[in-house]
Amino acid sequence: MRDPGARWDDVVSDAESTADAYEERGWNVLAAHPGDVNPVVDAARIDVLLPGSEFETALSAVEDAAIDGVDVYAGTAGGVAYRLVVATGEAAQVALCVPTYLRNDDLSSLRAAAEASGALTVRLRPLDDRDHAEIAIDDPAVFFDAPEA
Repeated sequence: MRDPGARWDDVVSDAESTADAYEERGWNVLAAHPGDVNPVVDAARIDVLLPGSEFETALSAVEDAAIDGVDVYAGTAGGVAYRLVVATGEAAQVALCVPTYLRNDDLSSLRAAAEASGALTVRLRPLDDRDHAEIAIDDPAVFFDAPEA
């Protein structure tokens, strides 16, 4: 497992707080607690390992709701780029709050790949890799140029 850096607990707390805000509005919400986050540069993708029950919730949400919005909140500390990806399906009132972390050097190579392909994918998967759920970020600049928090 890669070291998520000193601010990781803060980013996970931000995901939980964001999820709580959606939940208070009556939405179905997942605040993810990734076990590991890995860039897959050649596929312009980030793989996010989730615990089994969280993965099942995410898979169900992505299958049952049209994800039509993605917001990204950003921060950096100690050579690590943190991004909180909030994917929403307005009609179904579903929100997935997925914290991620990447080393700054991985971020630049992933950006080049995402710009070349025209999208960045956040792939959520369980430990046994039996299935996956994907969040497509059709405008990669939203992820890479997110204002620093």
